Order: sequence, then structure tokens, then C-alpha cells
Amino acid sequence: MTTTPSPVITRSDERGSALVMVLLLLMMMSALGAALAIGGQTETFISRNQRSGAQAHAAAEAGLNHAVELVTTYVFQWNANGHASPQAALNALLVGPDGNGGAAADNGSLGTRAGIDAAEDIPAGTRLTIAAGINAQYEALIRDDDATAPDENGVLTTDANERVIIWARGYAQDNSEVTLEALISPADYGALVVGGDVELTGSVNVFGTSGDVHANGDLAIDGSANISGTASATGTYTGSEPGAGGMPPVDLPEVDPSDYRHYADFILTSDGRMTNQAGVTLCTWSNKTPCNNWEWNNGSNTWEISSAAPVSGTYYVEAAVTVTGSPGSAKTPVSVTLIAEGSIDISGSPDFVADTPELLMVTGGDLEISGGLDTENDPLNIGGQILVHEQIKFSGNPYLFGQVIVENAPSVDDLVTVNELSGNVDIEYNGGLGSGTYAVSGWREVR
Repeated sequence: MTTTPSPVITRSDERGSALVMVLLLLMMMSALGAALAIGGQTETFISRNQRSGAQAHAAAEAGLNHAVELVTTYVFQWNANGHASPQAALNALLVGPDGNGGAAADNGSLGTRAGIDAAEDIPAGTRLTIAAGINAQYEALIRDDDATAPDENGVLTTDANERVIIWARGYAQDNSEVTLEALISPADYGALVVGGDVELTGSVNVFGTSGDVHANGDLAIDGSANISGTASATGTYTGSEPGAGGMPPVDLPEVDPSDYRHYADFILTSDGRMTNQAGVTLCTWSNKTPCNNWEWNNGSNTWEISSAAPVSGTYYVEAAVTVTGSPGSAKTPVSVTLIAEGSIDISGSPDFVADTPELLMVTGGDLEISGGLDTENDPLNIGGQILVHEQIKFSGNPYLFGQVIVENAPSVDDLVTVNELSGNVDIEYNGGLGSGTYAVSGWREVR
């Protein structure tokens, strides 16, 4: 009997398969590592680009703010800078580097503009330290807003509509660039603009072709108050007159009396003297020697006007001012402009008209009017701005022809702490004031 042998099963040789698997695993790990490395490097690049972009943007904003401050200050002080008007000052800034309005004027460096103090120029590439160890640069230029617009004259170096463009470019260390533009134009405000809350009660009347009231905070109108224009508030609005809350804030200028010092005919110092612009003492007050009918109160650090009318002129006061008497009359008002570093308190019934065109009062503190201040005389020809750094309080029976702008800075002087108008206050404003007050009316990032 023959026996059939069992089939022999052989296994394939598996030697080396582990190596293949290890190699495959290494390849996968290498690919993953490479992906992670590339991803990390990409994130680093993104982070670096974001940081560089932020640096360049910060530098451009710094250049823009620097240039806007210089240009608006120069134009705002057009008279002291030897120009016939704000527009003439703008034209002076637009003169080209060659001095005669050549082609280089289109994009010349602001540092070459005529009339700007060399100590405050903005040369191209001015260095700005943004953070410790991180340096960036900016350059700023000024040019006409649109030489081809219908309201312009087609000349880049001569402004015709009192609007110019400030151009600023910021550079980061890796040469990243951001360019910003701001449009500078005359500020156009209504009769009463307050940088915070304000309340109108009693028989307050705000009227005229520009009889508008705006508060960057809350606005409350109560009693028999009457507003002929629009009433608006950035915060809430409550009142008997048609109005609206939730409106955009108004960009108000910083009220600094020293910006107006160049208008002064007389300077009343904080030690009881009256000088001229050159600092020459014209008068030293004593009980027997008033200075232009001003009295100095050393105890309260205040210059006072009583019943006797001061000599006409613009007075810069290095202290507070009080008006207790009733100088002037409706027939013969006193031509006087008051610019005070401290507060102004009017409890009498003076009749004033602006001595400096378009400017009646500027105060570095508060303004309280509780008497019968009258600026109504010949309102077609006489008007003035009242500019207040801190707060206002109007009561009594004042008639104000002009514009009241209240910055509403944090209260330092305690004469007034809350903005309020009560009593029988009349404010009439028909527009046209503030031609020397310029502000940023728009800006954009140029991409």
C-alpha cells in the first residue's frame, strides 16, 4: 500500500518587512514634522507681518497726528503768522520746496513748507520709538484736496475751498508700509456745542439760521426752552423740542487760551501788572492806580472789572476774571475780548462786543454768566465765539450773539461742575464764525 505524502506548506520570507514599516513610519513622521515646521514658520511669518503692519500703522498715525497738529495750529494762528486770512495761511503751506509753487509742491515734504518753524518740521523719515527696542519711521506731506474738483482752481499750490489733505506714511523695520490720509477743513458748529452732558431749563432760547444744539453726552431740554435748529446728542436726548439721541460725536477743538495769546493788546499778569506783548510793564496795579480800569485781587488771584469800562482791546489774563459791574451800554458797548487762563465769572450786566474779530471770550477754566451780559448790538456786524475749556453755567438774562463751544474737559476749577443753562438765556447764531478753527473732517487708509 502506497502512502501519499502530506502537502508541504511553505511560508514566504518576511525578513525585512519590519524595516519597511519603520521606514514608512519615519516618512510619515518626517512629513508631519515638515508640515508642523512649515505651519510654525507660516504662523511666525503671519505674526511678524501683523506686528510689522501694526508698527507701520502706529507710525503712520503718529505722523498724521503730528502733521495735523502743526498744520491746524499754523492756520489757526494765521494772523500771528503774518497772513491776511486762514486761506492765505493754507496757501503758504502749499508753496513748493523751490519757493515758487513748482512741480515739487505736489508731494513735497511738510518739512519744506514755508512758514513752519524749523524746530517743528516733519522731515521725511523722522524716527519714532514705538516700543522699547522697536523703531519705526514716518513721513508726512501736505497737498491740496483736489485740484481738478469743480470748486477748486486747478492749481495744486493754491487752495480755493479751505480744505487740504494731510498724507502720512509709516514704515516698520522690515519696510512694511501703511499710508493714511486726513482731510482738514474749517470746523462748522452750531450755536451751542458741548463735549459732554448739558441741560437747558427755564426760558432758554437758541435761535438764528444756525441755531443748533449738540451734546457729545446727554442732552436734556425742559421748561419753555426753544431751539430753532436741530437738537442732538451722542448719548440720550430728552426734551420738549424735536431732537434725537445716538448721533455721532462732534470733534471739538482743545480750548487752550495760550493759542490765542498772540491776539492780545494787553496782558494782565498773575502778579498784578499789565504788559504788552513784548513784556514791557505798562501799569502796576495799586488801590490808586487801576490798569485800564481793571482791578487786581491778590487774595483770590483774580482780575476784576467793576462799573468802570475797561479800555477797549483784547486782554490776555494769566489768572481768573470776574465782571461784577455793568460797563458799557446798549448805545455804546465796550469793545473787549477776554482770554483767561483761569475761569471767567460774569455776575454784572456788561455790554460787550468782540474786539478781536470773531472772538469774544476764551477761558481755560469755567464760564459762569449769572447777570445780563449783552452782545446783541448790531448783530449783523458783531458776533463772537465763546470758547470754554471746562464747564458753563448760564442764568439770569444774558443775550449772546455768537457761538458757544464747550470742550468739557475734566473739572479742575470748581466754579462750575455741571453744564447747564437756565433763566432767560438767549443765544442767536447765524453762522460764519470760526473761520480760523480747523479740524479733521475725514480720514482713510490708502491701500
